[in-house]
This record gives sequence, C-alpha cells and structure tokens, in this order.
Amino acid sequence: MDRISVYAYCGFDVPAEERFKKVKEAGFRKVAVWCNTDYNTYSGISEYEQFKFVKEQGLTVSYAHAPIKFAPYLQNKYYGAKEAVKTYKLYLKGAKEQGVDIVVVHLPEITPVVIDNVAEIAEFADGQGVTVAVENLVGEAPFDELFREVKGIGFCYDTCHALMFGDKDGAMAERYMDRLVTTHLSDGDGKKDCHYMPGDGEYDFITLAKRLKAGGYEGDFVLEAFQSAEYADISEFLRTGKERLERIFD
Repeated sequence: MDRISVYAYCGFDVPAEERFKKVKEAGFRKVAVWCNTDYNTYSGISEYEQFKFVKEQGLTVSYAHAPIKFAPYLQNKYYGAKEAVKTYKLYLKGAKEQGVDIVVVHLPEITPVVIDNVAEIAEFADGQGVTVAVENLVGEAPFDELFREVKGIGFCYDTCHALMFGDKDGAMAERYMDRLVTTHLSDGDGKKDCHYMPGDGEYDFITLAKRLKAGGYEGDFVLEAFQSAEYADISEFLRTGKERLERIFD
C-alpha cells in the first residue's frame, strides 16, 4: 500500500544511514522526517543529511516535522515571535526545495497572537506550494478557532495524543476531516504519551479506519511508534508496524 509510511527515528539507537536502509528493507516506500535535530536522537545529522539518505534508498518523504523548540515563541506578540516566524519560513522553503509537500508543526495554546503568526506562516507556505499541518497535543477540539480564522492550514491527527484526552477512536479526525492531510499512528494507555505499536494499547484503530474511509481521507498512514521491550530488533519492529497498518487501513 503506497500510503503506508513510517517516522524515520523510531526509538532505535542505530546509525541514521542504517535506519533508512532498514525502512526500505521492511517494504516502506515513504518515510517521515524531522526538520532540524529535535528528534534525530543519537544520529546527530541535519535535515539535509536525512534527505540524502531518503534519496539513496529511493524513498519518498510523506511529511517533514518542523522543530518544536520555536513553537512557544509564536504566542509572543513581540519578543522572539518575528524570529520564530522567520525560522519557520526558512524550513518551509527548504522543505519545498527537497520536494516535501507537508510540514507538521506543534503549536502552543491557541490565542489571537498565535493565530496571527500562524496565518502569516500559512500564507508563506501556500506561496511555496507546501501545506502546514498542525498536530493535536491537547483537548477534544483544540483547533476550532484556528481553523475558523486561518483557511490555508491542514491538520495532522496523532492517535496517542488524542487518546490521552478521551478520543479513543478518531472523533477528532472526523471533526477536522476537511483539514486532515496526514496522521501519526501509535497506541497508548490513555494516561501518557506512550507511542506504542498500534494494537498494543487501548486505541480503537478499526473504528478510526472506518471514520477515515467514510470521510474520504486521502493522506498517508504514518507509523509513529517507538521502540519498546517487545521489539528489540528494528527490522522486526518495522515489519510488524507495516503489517499492522496494512491490515487495518487497507
């Protein structure tokens, strides 16, 4: 299935080049990467080095994740906000140069100032031909005001984050279906940000799949689970994740 993807860093402390090779060997055609080194943990490589490995393995980037460390500055009207917005624009420009169509971002609490800053980022992204997708981190309906005010922005649905706030089967994905452009698929216990393998926790992926199909979702299904005690080998981890997503969403 061409829409099955995986986040390149999945919790395994292996060299970056080997990680991308393992992704390809597991049968994935797409991979998700982080811009900057926020979560290139243990690899110490830049985003451009990631794209080099992506190309060497013949993979396609399903999305790139913007660095999260700049997100708090978006709620400032003056201090740091202009530089943060400028930095996001640089990453969007770089993503487009690498053929990336979707850039996922984290946001602080939604305020009028945040909406203004995000609107500026979204307008720039539109000019670059890139979609900015905001990821759910809190609450049951965190983006009502943002989506009402900013038209040119997408949504990235994270199942593990949703589960922590009572959404066990895709209600938020259905709520924002007209904005949904990509997914973060992992399981959890509903209490913390576990990012278990889908099927190893309490999330109802079967119902989510039905909601996505009924809503006409056309984006990728991205495995964003991390290594756990049950999966000591990266190859086994990747194969298991791919097989489960194919079984659920095919």
